[in-house]
Amino acid sequence: MTRKIAVIGGGVTGCSIAWHLAEAGAGEVTLYERDQLGSGTTWHSAGNINWKPIGDHDAPVRYMIETVKSLGERTGLATGWHCPGRLFIARTDTGLDAFRRSAALAAERGVGGAMLTPAEAGARHPLLEPDAIAGAWFNPLCGRVNPADITAVFARAARQADAEILEGAAVDGLAFGGGKVTGLSVDGNKIDADVVIVAAGHWSRTLLLQAGITLAQRGCEHLYLIARPDPGLPRDTPSFVCPEDLIYGREETGGFLVGCFDRDAVVIEDDALPEPFTFALLEPAWDKIAPYYEKICEIFPALTEAEIPNFLNGPEAFTPDGLPLIGPMPDVGGLYVATGMNSYGVTLAAASGRIIAEQVGGGPPSFDADIYAPGRFGTRAEDDTWLRAGASAAPSYGYVKSNVI
Repeated sequence: MTRKIAVIGGGVTGCSIAWHLAEAGAGEVTLYERDQLGSGTTWHSAGNINWKPIGDHDAPVRYMIETVKSLGERTGLATGWHCPGRLFIARTDTGLDAFRRSAALAAERGVGGAMLTPAEAGARHPLLEPDAIAGAWFNPLCGRVNPADITAVFARAARQADAEILEGAAVDGLAFGGGKVTGLSVDGNKIDADVVIVAAGHWSRTLLLQAGITLAQRGCEHLYLIARPDPGLPRDTPSFVCPEDLIYGREETGGFLVGCFDRDAVVIEDDALPEPFTFALLEPAWDKIAPYYEKICEIFPALTEAEIPNFLNGPEAFTPDGLPLIGPMPDVGGLYVATGMNSYGVTLAAASGRIIAEQVGGGPPSFDADIYAPGRFGTRAEDDTWLRAGASAAPSYGYVKSNVI
């Protein structure tokens, strides 16, 4: 008898999971999205895919890059993939030493790139002030996709593999029996399911709380803005990251998208977002981003006078250790999650789908998924004081950890 598999959430992660499951022949796959594909969190993602030669980043990111290229060709849809490389900027000699270690590892793995003097870095980015930095490492494998495009690509591939995708289908509850999940409620209608994967981002926690299950994630405000320097940036300008200042940025249709992974991120209460909150944003947090923008302007002085027409502040789910929750929920048969992405949902989308498909199908693992185990925090997940503090600290902690050895 064919297993019935339900995927909840039509963002980039959920669509990747649906495709991987259907492609693997894991069962009869149906994806439920309460609004439109890509709504919620995916649509306001910056879409960066940044390879780093560091532990848990290497293989999953390479797999995403390979998948983006191959699925674009297979589906005939554009992914928005563009790979101008990235400048890993150091403000101090200590920061530069860390990037030298990254460059050495990259060289061992056959990746091009180079350590750059301040002047050489300035030659690659027309707005960069060489006197403001100690140097940089240029990584050629870093690029970006259009989040809406790559979501549509995963969705088409899933449909081509016979998955069903339902938009405007709101999941309002789960059903359990005999220690396992048995189904779900969609707009009040009960539907049987043998396997359920919750990939609803910020809203995953709320859905599972209704069933008495606590996820070790909390939603936080995550923000960036788009400045319009004059003249604008060429399309092939490399992106940048400066972990010491918790800032990053890239070209965006001639403008300059810049953001931060801030300290003491603002935690969003579980019931604080009005419904429907699908293609919506939170209020701009100018006071929060201001000190980071000042750091950005030190490196790119032209932004001091630039117009800032767009401020994006959206909900993003973070975990206390800065790693996502991907895999089976403990003590509940058939229930899986892929959530708490710590703003790396696009980067890890392909790997998330493959991990879930291999776990559901019982195949050998392609990646070290133990580090993503949803139950790794044990009962501490139920301590909301601890969880809030950990999620609030995760953006800054996790960003430095993921960019510097």
